[in-house]
This record gives sequence, structure tokens and C-alpha cells, in this order.
Amino acid sequence: MKRQIICILLSFVAFIAKAQTPSNPGWLWTISGNGLAQNSYLFGTCHGDGISFTDEEIYSIHGLSEALDEAQTVFFESDPNVDSMSEEEKEELKQLYGMIYNPGPEYMMPEGVFYKPLYDSVAHFYEVNNFMISKMKDVEYWKKTPGYWCIRLSMYAFTKVRMCRSVDLALHEEVVKRGKETGGLESTSSVMGMIMSMYTDTKYIDTLSMKEQAKIIYKLVHRMNNDSILQFPKLHEAYLENDTCKFYQFLGEFEEELTKWNEEDFGNGMQDRKDYQNEHLLRDRNEAWIPVIKENIAKRPCLIAVGCRHLLSGDGLIAMLRREGYRVEPVMKPK
Repeated sequence: MKRQIICILLSFVAFIAKAQTPSNPGWLWTISGNGLAQNSYLFGTCHGDGISFTDEEIYSIHGLSEALDEAQTVFFESDPNVDSMSEEEKEELKQLYGMIYNPGPEYMMPEGVFYKPLYDSVAHFYEVNNFMISKMKDVEYWKKTPGYWCIRLSMYAFTKVRMCRSVDLALHEEVVKRGKETGGLESTSSVMGMIMSMYTDTKYIDTLSMKEQAKIIYKLVHRMNNDSILQFPKLHEAYLENDTCKFYQFLGEFEEELTKWNEEDFGNGMQDRKDYQNEHLLRDRNEAWIPVIKENIAKRPCLIAVGCRHLLSGDGLIAMLRREGYRVEPVMKPK
């Protein structure tokens, strides 16, 4: 009976907490309670939607500049300060990148097999050929299999989207200007290892013929040439409006469209990739970050800046911190 009463009380508390959270809370939250001497902050960033953010746009988010003033240390997912990286971590990264940029013999084209005959359209071949030479800077791309380039081009698109001036990058620039201390919730090599594991899973690609793989390469190249997978203006707009509802709506629509497009070529591999992302890149990392966050906010006020997808869900940082006993509340603009 006692256990039942406790369960009912916990459910009621969870219901009240949920009811008190506005339907559109925005990206900046305070962390308080649970013995903290001073508030800390949780901020959802945008890693990259293919469009660069200006300082004016970012600091239009209510309360962010003030939160940055109060924080003694700003934590990112991994510390953007390269000087803080250990020699061991640099070596780990070198080995990870070597897996992509120095492929093994299994990715070498068989003797006598060439790219041009793999395409039914000469125009398709020349578009791929020009992209490989001008964008991938590899005049000997033809020595590597189409299966290898399916991996490289997917990684290229992933990286290209993040080559704009992201919220994280702009925030770090401001942190440096203000002379604030920075930190990382994890090592760069650990997250890169997870990302590369997702993109280098070739179980499905290896079942395809070289002709089918070459078709995938053309589709990736053609879309990137037209920027149709490198910029997401709707996401950019919704993020700047501090509108979580609109942002997640557009994100869902985009992922559905991308999944549909990729399923034609990557089959069930796309669902496997999505499951991997939700399980390992989001939930598992959130769980690993919680002890680091708890340890640091107990010592001093911090600003924790992580990708906005890490915030709002049953496995998000907000829910996890609340389960640890903290009050996590949105910083709302006065009406």
C-alpha cells in the first residue's frame, strides 16, 4: 500500500511539473534547487542548418547574454578549445579519420573496372566526375569503389552542413571574448567515434551492385550541387523565433522527407541509422553527461550549451535533471 501511495505521489508531481512547463518554452532554462548555491543554465544550440548565425540573431534569444554573464564556466558537448585536447585524444582522432581518408584494400576498385560504364547517362558520370575532382579534391577518386564514396559523401554532407557559423561556434567566440572558462561534457574523439560508426556501417551498401552504388553517388552529388540537403531555412527561422514547437515540427517533416529519399537507396539501413542516433547519439550521451553536469554545477554557476535535440524528450536532459531532483525551468520573456 505504501509503495502505491508513493507511486501516485510521484505521478502527481510529474504531472504538475509537466503542467507548469509552457507549451513553447524556448531554448534557455535555469537549473536550481537540489542544494545548489547559485543557478546554472541549460541552453539548446543549433549545430548547423547550413545557414550562418549572426551575433544579433543569437543574442535576440531572451536571457542568453545575462546567463553568459552569470556563468563562470561554459560547457559545450566537447571542449572547442583545441589546446585543451590531450595528445592521446589527438591520436585517437587521427586514427578515426584514417579509417575514412585512408581506406583499406576492400575499398579499392577491382582491376579493369571503371566508373564511366557504371552510368547509363554520360551527363551523370560527368557530374560525379567534376564533383569528385573539384569538391572532394581527389583526382584519383576512381581508384576507390562506389561503396566507399557512399560513405565519404554522406560524411561530407554531414560535415558541410556544420561548416556554417553555428550557434555553438558563435557562442564560443563570445565566451573567449569575455575571458570565460570552457569545458567539455565528453571528448571530441568519443563523439566522432559514434558518428563515424553510424556512417561507416556498410551492411546494406555491401549487398548492392557497383552500378546501384554508383546511382547512389550520383543522387548524393546532384542534391549537394543543388544545395537541397545542405540548407534548412525553415529550421533556422524557427530556431531564431525561439519556437520549440515549430522547430520540432519542421525537423520531423525534414527527417521524414530525408528518410523517404534515402530508403530508396539505403533500404532498412536508414531505420538502423535513425535508431542508432536516438539510442547512442542522444539518450546514451545524455545519461553520460548528467554526472558531469551535476559535479560542475555544484561547484559554480555554469552554462551548459548542447544541441537543442538533447533537451526536450523523456530521455532529454531536462527530464533527466528533474529526475535527479533539480528544478529546471524555462527563461520566459515577460509578456
